[in-house]
Amino acid sequence: MRTEGALVRSILVGVDGSDAGLRAAECAAREAVCRGIGLTLMTVYDGDLTVSVSRWPSDLLEREAVAAAEAAAAHVRERWPELDLDVRVVDGSPAAELLRHAQDFDVVVVGRRGRGGFPGMRIGSVAYQVAAHAPGYALVVGEEGMDPDRTEVVVGVDGSRHADRALLAALRTAELHGDRVRAVWAWSAPVFAEAGIGPWGRVEEEMEEEQNEALSAVLARRLLDFPDVEVVRQVVRSQPMAALLDAAGDARMIVVGARGARGFARLALGGVAHALLHHAPCPVLVAHQD
Repeated sequence: MRTEGALVRSILVGVDGSDAGLRAAECAAREAVCRGIGLTLMTVYDGDLTVSVSRWPSDLLEREAVAAAEAAAAHVRERWPELDLDVRVVDGSPAAELLRHAQDFDVVVVGRRGRGGFPGMRIGSVAYQVAAHAPGYALVVGEEGMDPDRTEVVVGVDGSRHADRALLAALRTAELHGDRVRAVWAWSAPVFAEAGIGPWGRVEEEMEEEQNEALSAVLARRLLDFPDVEVVRQVVRSQPMAALLDAAGDARMIVVGARGARGFARLALGGVAHALLHHAPCPVLVAHQD
């Protein structure tokens, strides 16, 4: 029996009245219905901060938060009336409260930018903190939402434990939706090769063969549990961020580990995950190590 493959048993989505928050709620609801589970929708307002900084009455902010939650819930119920939906309105720091409640959920979903922030920002502080510190999986959804007509899930693979969690999530998601998985393994040439030193042509062939073998070995450990999922293997001599962005043009979702094989252990997010959260053309699912 595959117990590890049943990744998602509970989903939490944060909404704040923004378009990205509404797209996040739609995405979370669609995934919950597909998995036959319920959805918890939560709006957080910081009453103490409002009183101390802007002098707005906290009850006004609470009423706005309730209205935002109810509007998002009504939108979700209209499209998915069969969904078991729990609605919560919480007072506190949005990022801190979402992360605290996320301890009880397998996935936390947020919009890439909320109603606050500065013009031109690609990702808001709440979304970034949730993506960086979620205990399990964090799905960050932009204003474009998730296109249900797209049928490919792109996943970055590099042999790390975070990437293995990402691969598992990509395979499980593709299995549920009937999607194809594109497993992207990026590699870079050593410095001496870029400088034209030594017999690079022969070394390049050997290295490329090694990279293909490494990807095949990683996939072999997982594909036995997902025999019906089509997997496209893509080994690219490129920086991981560029390779994943190039592969994501027609993707429904990108799945990436919070840190890669070369990331610093103390960093909550590696450079690849950071870049994808800012520049990916579709939702990004960030996988943290168990």
